Amino acid sequence: MKNRVNNLIGYPIVAILAALITYFYTKNDPVTQPDPDPTTPEEIISFKDAVQLYRSYSKNRACIIKAFEGRDSLITKLCPTDRKANPEFMPSRSFLLKDTFLEEYIAYVKSITPDSVKITGYRLYLGNYPDADKFVDGKPIPDPRRNTFFIAPTTRSERDGIHKGYTFLDRNNDGKPELIFLEDIIDELRPDGLGNLNQVQQSKINTASFFSFSSALQGGENSTLANEIGGSPPY
Repeated sequence: MKNRVNNLIGYPIVAILAALITYFYTKNDPVTQPDPDPTTPEEIISFKDAVQLYRSYSKNRACIIKAFEGRDSLITKLCPTDRKANPEFMPSRSFLLKDTFLEEYIAYVKSITPDSVKITGYRLYLGNYPDADKFVDGKPIPDPRRNTFFIAPTTRSERDGIHKGYTFLDRNNDGKPELIFLEDIIDELRPDGLGNLNQVQQSKINTASFFSFSSALQGGENSTLANEIGGSPPY
């Protein structure tokens, strides 16, 4: 009789403990517990909208790029270039971002941006790889002649209120980087992006000495810009 009473008391306790352990395990397991009510970003578009965008680019942009790279006579007159013709050229149609890229990039930008600079967003800039094997700084060019984009964090310009892409440059090699707005100076530089940066109007450069910021840099790197994103084709 005593054992029976103990069993009647013990079994419910064991059952309750097992239920509690299962509950807390599954509650803290991100794999088995997806967000029950995820917030859909306003920027999300439907599959039909994506197809419309893709086909519109094919009809109104990709064909022009292919004609340019093949050196169509009319395009040659409108857009003179020293590139050799490549009739087999296929324009890029997509870009691959690794699943960890955005998280790592945002964390990196935040780590090198001083508290005095408020990050307001991230801007994508369209670009085109030169018809060469290397950039001017010696880095290999992954896909010569193909379109690409690079990304930069933005902050609000006090001069005109626009959210502009920025990076940091140590123009004087004195360990005191300056905040540079891309939109304000990028068109004023030579095609190679070098040489006359020190001659850019001072009003277009936000000079500030970030001592704690600059001392934390590793190897003098202070660029916030990212590229080298895989483009397709080729796949």
